[in-house]
Order: sequence, then structure tokens, then C-alpha cells
Amino acid sequence: MNQAKKKILFHLSVPLKPLYYGTQRRLLGILKYFKDRKDYISVDAVAANQFRDTVVTPRWDTESTQEALNFIDNVSVYEGKYNLYDLLYTRSKSLYYQKLLRQQMPVDSDYYAPPGYVKFVNYLVTRNEYDFIWINTLNFAHLAAEIKSTSTHTIIDTHDLCCRLRVMTQDFPVFKGLKFDYELNFLKEVNLLNKFHTIISDSNYELSVLAPYLPSHKLQSIPHPVDGLRDDSQQVSYQNRKFKYDLLFLGNHNPPNEDGIKFFLDSIFPRVLQARPNTQLAVAGKVCEVIQVDSHLTQNVKLLGYVPDLSELHLRSRLVISPLLTGAGTKVKLIEAMSYSLPIVTTPTCASALFLQDGINALVTDDPVQYANHVLSLLTDFQFAQKLSQEVKTTFEEHYSMPAIYSKLDAMLGI
Repeated sequence: MNQAKKKILFHLSVPLKPLYYGTQRRLLGILKYFKDRKDYISVDAVAANQFRDTVVTPRWDTESTQEALNFIDNVSVYEGKYNLYDLLYTRSKSLYYQKLLRQQMPVDSDYYAPPGYVKFVNYLVTRNEYDFIWINTLNFAHLAAEIKSTSTHTIIDTHDLCCRLRVMTQDFPVFKGLKFDYELNFLKEVNLLNKFHTIISDSNYELSVLAPYLPSHKLQSIPHPVDGLRDDSQQVSYQNRKFKYDLLFLGNHNPPNEDGIKFFLDSIFPRVLQARPNTQLAVAGKVCEVIQVDSHLTQNVKLLGYVPDLSELHLRSRLVISPLLTGAGTKVKLIEAMSYSLPIVTTPTCASALFLQDGINALVTDDPVQYANHVLSLLTDFQFAQKLSQEVKTTFEEHYSMPAIYSKLDAMLGI
């Protein structure tokens, strides 16, 4: 007898394209899993066009909806931009906390999931009798935290711990001068997460932070699914690749990436060039828009900007650097680098979320002298680089490959 299909309502927190953010890559990875398991599950999605600035939050239009429909059965879009009550409700919260109290909005606020949106999601759940509803990020937790259906299993994928993100963004212009009580808000975050049956994190560090406060049976480690590898990427072994660049840095336009590449260019790269003057660094992503490269480094630094297909770039680079000193969550770029068996030199900030250990399958430090030495050791000792490449390949296959992640998702959904 065939197993009845599981019915899932999947929340899409952002449109899938243009592809700039780690959140989008994670959503796409999960959506591909749904498509690959279409014989066992049927999936609808829910998204919203709300009142927020379209520059910050792109709209769900026909093209974005069609992109999602390439993976799943249906997409329901809540047109909250027409709901005056939602607009007044959220504006009043913003004014009360940010203008009157001069503090950041509490992490358990329903600012991103106002009453109209919650009612819309509840209607979908009631009408379709879903087995699961899957929410992405704590900002939207209220969409399912008080779900009325007792037969629906609620899942939340944290993506990042909200409190850590708030601390990271305290210096953003929009939050400048606003107070934020981390301890109080962390407890609010835990209490809101605890309303879900299952809590997913893709970060080892964040799971260790949550573990003392939440029941162990609720916590699930689901690493970030990485899709889109070129068909021949696994067949081109590290020792047989033709390298164009020595170092590769990938990054979107945000403070951790900006500060990280500045730290590298100011404090690390000059030490590398002193020992190996012809070293070539490729930088890709929107971070290129804000990088200031000193004139004496222009021959060694190639600012590539936004690169739609990163396969060739990964295969033509000797190693990946991620010298970030701040930030929260999992650095997707490092999982992507691992999928190409690339040696990695990074910092504890980046490595703590992943199965990366200094000297085992990566080189990890935030000391500029040691960082430069690590880079040079990989550029001058090809056998060492090959060894690290093989260790990275093994780690990826065990923890981050599609079979490894799919088995965890299958178990969670009862497939």
C-alpha cells in the first residue's frame, strides 16, 4: 500500500530572485528537496506583499511566483499592502518602540506577521488540513505560533538567531541610538521558538546556544542544502584544476563582509604579498560596490562584482578566504566552497557554525599574522593544499551533501 502524501504549507519569507542572500539559497535548497520528493509530499507556499519599502523587500510578482512554482504545487500571496489595519498596527508598534522608547523592536514582536497575515495563513491551514506548516525565520513566527489546527505539526527554521542578528545590526543607520537588551530578548526568542513542535538550525554554534533552554526532541540540525554544482565539478579533482586566481572572497553588501575584506586587505594581504608578490585575489558579489582598494594593490585584486554562476570561479581558485570578525548564522559561501573541495582559511566567527576544525579540514584564526601564514602555507605547499581539499571533500559528503541532508529531512517529515 502506497504511503499517503504529506501535505506541507511552506512559508517563503523573500522572493527567490535576484539571488543575493543566504536566505534565498537555503529556501531554494529546501524547495529542490520538495521537488525531488514529489512522490511523497505535496507542497503549497505562502508569501506576502506587505507595506514595507520595496527596495528592502522585493514584491512577489508573476515572475517570482512562477519561479517558486517550478518546485512546488501552489503559491498563495497575501496582499497585505491593501490592508489598512495591518499598516496602522505595524506603524504604531514601530513608533512606540523606536520613537517613544528609543529601543529596537522586541524579537518576539509580530511586526512582520500582523493580524491580517496571520488570519490568512490560518485560513489556508484550516481549509487544506496540512500535516506540516514550515515557517522561515523568527520574524514570521507568529504566522504559526498559535496555529488553530491541532493536527498540523509546526516547524520553524531559524536561519539565524534573531538576537545575534540584532546585535550585529546595532550600528546600522536605521537602528543607530536604539537600545537592545540582549538577555531579555534572548528569553523572548526562546519562548517563541518553544511554541513550535520542531525547531531547525543550520548552525552548530546556535544549536549549542539554544540546547540548554529548549527540549532536545524539538531541536533539529539541518545543514544548508547547496545546489547548482556543475555536472563535472565532482570529476575535476583539485590537483587537476587549472587555477586563474589564488584567493577567492565572496560576499554580499553588508557590514560583516565589508569589515572582513577590509581587515584582509589592510592587515593580512600585504603580508602575503611581501612573501608572494604575484598573488591574485578575486572578489565577487555586491561587496565589490563598497570596497576601497589601495593603488598599490590594484594589480593583485580583481573586483568581479555580481557573478550569476559561481561554478567556474570556484573551480579556477586555489583557496577560499572568509576573514569575517563579526556576523551571525552560517556562512553559506563556505558550504559552497566545501562542495567544490576548496581549502578554506577562515576565522572562529565563521567556523563555529560549521563542521570545520583548525588543522583538520580548515585553517582557522583571526590573528592577521597567523592568517597570512596559513594562506601562504596553502599557496606554497601544493601537497598540503591537496590534503586539506580531500578533508573538506570528506566533511562535505558526510554532513552537507544532498544525500546527508535529504536523509535528515526525510526523517523529520516521516517519509
